[in-house]
Amino acid sequence: MAKINKMFMIMLTSAFIAGTAMFTGCGGGISQEQWQELQNLDAQIKQLESDKSNKESQRDKLKKDIADKDAKIKSMAKDIETIKNCK
Repeated sequence: MAKINKMFMIMLTSAFIAGTAMFTGCGGGISQEQWQELQNLDAQIKQLESDKSNKESQRDKLKKDIADKDAKIKSMAKDIETIKNCK
């Protein structure tokens, strides 16, 4: 008897899972407007990623320029100090 009850519960659980999958899988899909909105959002994401990449490259260029100018300032400060010591 316990074996039959266990088998019945397994079949009932399987039927429940299969029924749930069928009902959730039959949503009818998305409308044309929703599809267009998804396409627009995808295009916006790609544009924002491109903008981000451009801004990061600009930031890296500015950091390099700052480092170059700092090195030049240090070099000039060293030259000034050398000239002061020569007098």
